[in-house]
Amino acid sequence: MTVRSSFLLVVLALGLLQGCKKTKEPPMAALRPNVVVITVDTLRADRLGCYGFEAARTPHIDRLSAEGVRVEHAIAATPITLPSHSTIFTGLYPPAHGVRDNGRYRLPDEVETLAERFKSAGYRTQAFVSAMVLHRRYNLSQGFDGYDDQLRREGEPAMFMIQERSGERTMDRVLKWLETALAPPKDRAPFFLWVHLFDPHQPYAPPAEDAKVSPTLYDGEIASADRQVGRLIEELRKRGVLDDTVVTFTSDHGESLGEHGEATHALFIYESTIRVPLIFRYPPKLPARKTYEGSVRSVDLMPTVLGLASLPPNDTQGVDLSDALAGTVEPPSLAPYSESLHGQLEFAMAPLFGIRSKEWTYIRAPRAELYNRAQDPAETKNLLEAHENEAAKLDELVTKVREDSKRFGLVADANPLDAETVEMLEALGYMNESDAPEGLEGMDPKDGVRAFDEIDRARMLAHEGDYAGAKKVLESLLEWVPKNASARNLLALCEFRMNDPGAAKQLYLQSLAHEPRQPEVLRQLGRIELADGNSHAARERFLQSLKVDPADVEAMILVAYLDLKEARPEEAKRWYERAIETDPSYPDAYLQYGDFYFRQGDFRQAKSWYDRGLQVQPESFVGVLQAGTSALRLGDPAAAERYFQRATQIDPGSWKPLYNLACVQMRQGNPESAVTYLRKAVAGGFSDSALLQRDPCFAALHTDPRFVALFGR
Repeated sequence: MTVRSSFLLVVLALGLLQGCKKTKEPPMAALRPNVVVITVDTLRADRLGCYGFEAARTPHIDRLSAEGVRVEHAIAATPITLPSHSTIFTGLYPPAHGVRDNGRYRLPDEVETLAERFKSAGYRTQAFVSAMVLHRRYNLSQGFDGYDDQLRREGEPAMFMIQERSGERTMDRVLKWLETALAPPKDRAPFFLWVHLFDPHQPYAPPAEDAKVSPTLYDGEIASADRQVGRLIEELRKRGVLDDTVVTFTSDHGESLGEHGEATHALFIYESTIRVPLIFRYPPKLPARKTYEGSVRSVDLMPTVLGLASLPPNDTQGVDLSDALAGTVEPPSLAPYSESLHGQLEFAMAPLFGIRSKEWTYIRAPRAELYNRAQDPAETKNLLEAHENEAAKLDELVTKVREDSKRFGLVADANPLDAETVEMLEALGYMNESDAPEGLEGMDPKDGVRAFDEIDRARMLAHEGDYAGAKKVLESLLEWVPKNASARNLLALCEFRMNDPGAAKQLYLQSLAHEPRQPEVLRQLGRIELADGNSHAARERFLQSLKVDPADVEAMILVAYLDLKEARPEEAKRWYERAIETDPSYPDAYLQYGDFYFRQGDFRQAKSWYDRGLQVQPESFVGVLQAGTSALRLGDPAAAERYFQRATQIDPGSWKPLYNLACVQMRQGNPESAVTYLRKAVAGGFSDSALLQRDPCFAALHTDPRFVALFGR
């Protein structure tokens, strides 16, 4: 062997050894990757393990961070769910897209959303949300092929909090959808999926397993949400598509947890409610275990996600940070803008507008604030007087953002009084009410935070069933803020729950005098009139609600009920059909339309509508029970049995499906099984022996000693 050949062998051997140690090459970028955006509501960055919180129980989010890029300083545009998500999915600040608070605004059709961009690129688009504040009526649904906002669950008591769906229930539906989305053929169009989890939002009620191992109930809710995030990520991993998927994880805002005197969120724009977690995972373009030290604004998410998916940007107020996240260019210097108009809209306080530089936080307020976050991360030492020049420069940036927003030409909705509403309130004597004392008008939210926290405390008391305690808090609060519609409405609901509908009615009417465009208040007034037997007055209230909100499906169904009561079935049909067309996700419309046909004896049509309702709300106990009863009336006991068995799974403690299963067994010629089910029904609480005697299902059992012995006689 020559020296040269010996040298070559050594080189080859070294190359082979290095090849054995070489780390796996990142996968090639898919031409059109799947895209998943996960938003966990009310999640502070500093309560996650990957952000340094040692007591966190967030292994799945931490692993996601380890496999991607974690943004150290991500800032939300506002501490309020609907406007913050509107910014995430449009790349526009609230002054530009026009949505400034929950429940009061609807995202304009003219805004182009992230879902619309992906849909126009040939993607399948699907969303799953977990709170009523993101219902499709607020128009974040534009661009989505499917928008799952079915939150209601039968048997749940009416809540004094935001209606929500647990993360587990939401993720169950997500994973079921994924089974279809990832089914063959493999050349199907990619998907854009948004999953929203609401668990960390107040009230904090985590599963016992999470509460036991977490330092607070809030952290327990985060642990619960983390488990659901893990279910989604591991499903994508198991199916071999995770590395071909752009995954973005973030939150809409944080939670004060008592800092700055604020119990929860929405009023202030300090780091506790504005700094959010932000993680990107996409191995073909992004490294693992990287911390991005630059600031990222929520307006940057839309262009960045589009950039990672190799799609061109549209006109937004954000920038594409995909190259900066990858480390191929330096992070740009960005100054995140934030605002809160909640204090102004809810209590007539002054609005808050803020901007952050690398070192400073500036908040424009009646008493402006300036904090050096490097020296004072909790933002407790106002340095404005000592650094007025710095504050002035940052105040100019606030003005620039607000001025730049005007170029999009989108104006926030107004809430004017129409002439008919004014006439109604004047006739009732409420338009001339004195609003004195003025209370919080123009007040700095720092001075009015007690009002915000008091209404929050009253809401929690009412939610826990302490209506008298809530009433005491609210009456005291209304002496200070007489114009506050939320406090008055909550007090009215407490009075109603304490069986004083007259007091509730007066309070609702006073609330309308201060804030006329409240469809939920008009509906509640209609229900009070209906309970008093005043059908005509009830109808007027429901129709007024529809004038304020033409998409109020609850009002449509209530008008349909009145039409049925007054023997106008064709009019009732039109209202049911209008409700279903307006909101195809609202199960009550299908179920009550099914009841309409059931009462007419058209069981085939009834079953058809019950089945459609069950597609929207598969766990509807009433829907399953009624569909089974319709099948039984149609002479299909086998189908009826399947429905009733399903009903026992939905509500194992109810006697009703057991009773009906006994009837099915009699129809199928199985009296032994029928008696067994009847015994179970009696054990489960059935006690109507008269019903049992007159039910033709059981006529053949009347002389059976076992039947006679069911009630001990």
